[in-house]
Amino acid sequence: MTSPKVSMHFPGIREAKYYFPVTEKRTRVDEQAEEPQLRAWYIVGLDEVLVDLEVNGCSHEMVQSLGLIPGESIHLSAERMREILAAITDSGLSWRYEAGGTVANTLCSYTHLSGEPAILLGAIEPIIRFGSPAFAYVAQTPKAVSLEHLLPLDGDIGTALTLFTPDGERTFGVAPNVAGEYPPEAVPETVVKGAAVVLASLYSLAGDRPIAKAAIHMMELAHSADVPVAFGLGTATLVREKRERLIELMDAYVTVVAMNVREAEALTGESDALLAARKLLDWVDVGLITEGSRGLTLCGYTDDSVKRRTRLGLRSKSIANYNEWEFSRLVRKRDCQQPLQIFSHIHPYRGGPDRLANTSGAGDAALSALLHDIVANRYHRSSVPDSRKHENEIPFLTYSSLSRNAQYGNRVAYEVLNRQTPRLDNPIGSDEDDIAKELTPLLPFPE
Repeated sequence: MTSPKVSMHFPGIREAKYYFPVTEKRTRVDEQAEEPQLRAWYIVGLDEVLVDLEVNGCSHEMVQSLGLIPGESIHLSAERMREILAAITDSGLSWRYEAGGTVANTLCSYTHLSGEPAILLGAIEPIIRFGSPAFAYVAQTPKAVSLEHLLPLDGDIGTALTLFTPDGERTFGVAPNVAGEYPPEAVPETVVKGAAVVLASLYSLAGDRPIAKAAIHMMELAHSADVPVAFGLGTATLVREKRERLIELMDAYVTVVAMNVREAEALTGESDALLAARKLLDWVDVGLITEGSRGLTLCGYTDDSVKRRTRLGLRSKSIANYNEWEFSRLVRKRDCQQPLQIFSHIHPYRGGPDRLANTSGAGDAALSALLHDIVANRYHRSSVPDSRKHENEIPFLTYSSLSRNAQYGNRVAYEVLNRQTPRLDNPIGSDEDDIAKELTPLLPFPE
């Protein structure tokens, strides 16, 4: 791992006293352990390595005439992609190359939030020429995301056609090319087992391709090493197609699953986000559902012995008093002695951008915030094992409460939506009127 090392940034906007209470003698850094500064608190993600070819100003009529599904993603053959690109060129619309991939987007945002590195696994073309799509991919990927484990394969880098309609909706057509040929034997076992979290997505499981077997192998390796597995869904169409297999994989390996509300309905049969979230907890430990202009729902487990009641007032929707225990920290179900399901919902930060666009990037952004909080907890537990945050016999999954994670994910999602880009390109700065600052006095974890 050659990425530069910087200190872990702690999640969200916090006061330092909630991290390292140096004034209390009972809490100290473990001097016998390896210096935490020398460790790489990295996450690993397997992705179809794709370059987005973004086309702006495309009409809904043109999307349909090209045989694409508005707001969703479908796979295209290389020949069909060439035909579509020719039609777009003839139309005179403007376009540009942008590094893409749902997992890569999450990894990039994670590195900006945490100050920690990430490792991307996947396949890429072996010779990269100036001005080519592969060159754009490498040039636009931050150096904190290691590309040294990418596998060079003969052929072209994957291309994801991204059509923007005037209302901001994005429609995708993907020609995977070599991106789908990454084999399971290429997955670096030591790297995966040493990660703080591993990440895959349903897109990699589309079709009978080597990368599907690689994704499952990576999750198996992580599970055997007790490394949390995060998993992002694809489009609702793909969820419906892979539903039974997806449920099997989630039940066997997945710790955290992320999706939008349409994908949640395709998976659970529930159009209501809270009811869908409750169903998710039959299969996973943590569920994240983005709801566009309605905000974000987060769910998970805590142990009854460490539950903490909300101070923000009880709320009822399809589940009565659903947020009662949202101030609790998350625990994997298998680590609970008395598992308790907990839920939180938050409306869009500041009501959302003035013009809600690029909504498909919100889930990746919110997931990167949640993964940051999970890794921060592992870091803090290793660095300050004597802290009251870790003295309980219950091994917490997250550093922060469910409510705090909902706030943090919501804030990062807003940043992506506001910038109209699927990934962060720099750290999020603090805002003087940030809601998180206003709530800080209500949300401390006492040391």
